[in-house]
This record gives sequence, structure tokens and C-alpha cells, in this order.
Amino acid sequence: MAVKRTIVAIGILIAGASVTHYAFRQPTPVGVVIITLDTTRADRLPPYGFSGVATPAIDTVAARGVVFADADTVAPLTLTAHTSLFTGLYPPRHGVRDNSARPLEPTHDTLAEILHARGFRTGAFVGSAVLAADRGLSRGFDVYDDGGAPSLRPPDRRPGSDVVDRANAWIRSLNGATPFFLWVQLDDVHAPQTLPPEFRRVYGDRYEGAIAYEDAQIARLLDTLRARWLLDRTAIVIAGAQGESLGEHGEKEHGLFVYESTMHVPLIVAAPGLPHGRVSTTTSLIDVLPTVLDLVGMGARTVDGRSSVPAIRGEDVPDRPIYGESMYPLHLGSSPLRMIRDGRFKYIDAPKPELYDLQTDQSEMHNLSSERPSIAAVLAGILRDGLSADTQEVRASVLDPERRRTLEALGYVSGR
Repeated sequence: MAVKRTIVAIGILIAGASVTHYAFRQPTPVGVVIITLDTTRADRLPPYGFSGVATPAIDTVAARGVVFADADTVAPLTLTAHTSLFTGLYPPRHGVRDNSARPLEPTHDTLAEILHARGFRTGAFVGSAVLAADRGLSRGFDVYDDGGAPSLRPPDRRPGSDVVDRANAWIRSLNGATPFFLWVQLDDVHAPQTLPPEFRRVYGDRYEGAIAYEDAQIARLLDTLRARWLLDRTAIVIAGAQGESLGEHGEKEHGLFVYESTMHVPLIVAAPGLPHGRVSTTTSLIDVLPTVLDLVGMGARTVDGRSSVPAIRGEDVPDRPIYGESMYPLHLGSSPLRMIRDGRFKYIDAPKPELYDLQTDQSEMHNLSSERPSIAAVLAGILRDGLSADTQEVRASVLDPERRRTLEALGYVSGR
């Protein structure tokens, strides 16, 4: 059983990192593009079997790349999820536990810093003020465009068309210079969705319409790469930062719970020479950094994630425990939630513990904690042993008035 197999292998899940070594020998990309999609569920995209929305651009990347069928975020919160993606570290390691947390400490290297130090031109274009330049992820970027100005704070949100306009201008400014690293974050699927008329006419569901709108912006970005003869020579990663609860378990939107509606995210990777297909191994956003470094031929880093390239190449890569959390309930006077996945089983450390078999109960409706107490105890032990003493206690952050106003405007911090 997967649970028993990992007890010895895991050691310390979060407090102790692993070193991943790389031996990838495929063509080296001249550029890396990471596109992150806020509040985007995997099960609302055609590469994951959904037929209710047209996403030709995402489908194109999926057709020439690899779809990770079982990828999880680390938290249903924008800043925490992106911080893990760009550091390869779980939240207890990097310390950014929710959207109101202190900025990422400079002791933690980001993917942009690593690539910039190796001569990459770097640019970031984000649509949400949660990812404003002062939140810690701007380090390592030559250009970090959050929509603000020297004397003005960034807007709470800005449309994907504006984000991609600026990203496309940056691509054109490269004038053939490589290597480069580009991050584009799209926030249009985040509620409340504001759709252009043509998308409102086609889609009665605003959530699905917003996904189609973002796909149209991704198409514009791919067109610019193609026009500059970069598309086929660039590694492209499309990742959901977190999903969205559409009423499951009584939750509207995201942030509180750690069920799969908000934790299961799309993850698609395409790169020169990379095999096409699907990977079923459980994956986490912390795996993006080591995977990208593997693709560009850079050495090992001490992180919590591991490269997905061996799995992409068809090697037998065993599942390992995957961690996730939500500290947002602290703002509402409730207990934080932590989860651990090991293969088919998922354990949630809540005031009333929960255990689910995701192979037979993807909606997480049947709590098995009392029926399978031995499995619950093993997973609880892995979770407990993996959290060092100095990371188990987390307090709700004290917000300055301006930061509180921004988060309230985006639907955080206030009662939901």
C-alpha cells in the first residue's frame, strides 16, 4: 500500500528538503514562459475532459506537450501558491502562508533570480494586486509590471488583455535576445468576472466564459512568440494557482477549505523535444521550479519539489506524499487546515479529521476516518512529523489599512 511504502522514504516531508539531480539531454529551450491562471479548476478545461468551454490555445499547448492529470496546489490562495511555485518550497518552508503574509524573505531564491543569474532576460506581467511588486516575487525580474506606477499603487485587478498587451510588447523588445524568462498571470476567472460582450453572448456561465476569455489572451501571447520564431523553441508551462469551489461543501469561491475543487489544478508543460502525452503521477506546484531548471539544463537545487522530467519521459516514478494547507480560516476565528495526500488517500487535519479515497470518491463526500482508522493514523503521523515545531503555529496577520482594503476588494479578509 502506498501509505506504508512512504513512511520510511519520506523522512521529513516539509522541514527537510530533498536534492534533485538532473540528467535531461533534450534540446535546451531558448526561453521559458510560465502562464499562471488564478482560480482555475482542472475539471473545467478540455484537456481534462470538459466540453463546456472552448480553449483552443490551451489545447494547442496540451497537444504538443504533457498534461499532468493529478496536480495539486499547496494552498487555495494566490500569493501562497505562487510563492511555492517560484521557490519550489512548501508554505511552512518559505513562510508566506496567506495573501496578507509578510513578503517572501530574501533568503529564499526565486526561479527568476536563479535564471537571471545565469544570463536570462526576465519579465513578469501580473493581473492581481495580491502579487504586487512589494510582495517578494519581483526579485530577479528586469521588468515587473503589476500595473502600478512609481507614485501609484497597482490596481486591484486588471484585464488579461492589458496584461498580455504589455507582455507582448516585452517579447517584441527582446529583438531576438535569448535566453529569456517570461511570467504572465491572468486573474479574469477570479470572481467577480467581468467579461467583454462577445464572451457574455456566448457563455451564460460567467466562470466558463472567463476561462474562454483568458484562453483568447493566451492565444495572443502564443501568436507573438510564433511571429518572433520563438514558440517551437520555448518551454511553456500553464499552471492553475488554485481552483475554485462552485458550491461544493458549501463553499463559494476559494480560500477556506482544502478539498479538490480548490486544490486540484491544471498543469501543462510543453518544451522542445519533450514527449507528448499525460502523466498520472501525483504532482505539486512545488515541482515546477525543479522541472524548469531540468529543462534548461541547470543543476540541482535543494527544494521540496522534484523534477517531473523523468515522469514525462516515461520512467517509473513512485508517488510521494503531497502537502497542502489553508491558513485563511484564522482570519475568521477558525482553525487552519492542513492536508496530506499519499496516492489515492487524502487526509485533512481539521477539528474533525477527514479521510477520503480519491480513487472512488473524487467529490470527497464520504469521510473514511472512522472506517479506516489505521490509514488515517499513518497519514496524520506523516503530517505531524513533517511539520517542524516552529511552523505549526501560525497567527492571523495584522494588516495595514491599505493592504486590508485591497484584500477586501478582492474578496479576502472580510466575511465570506
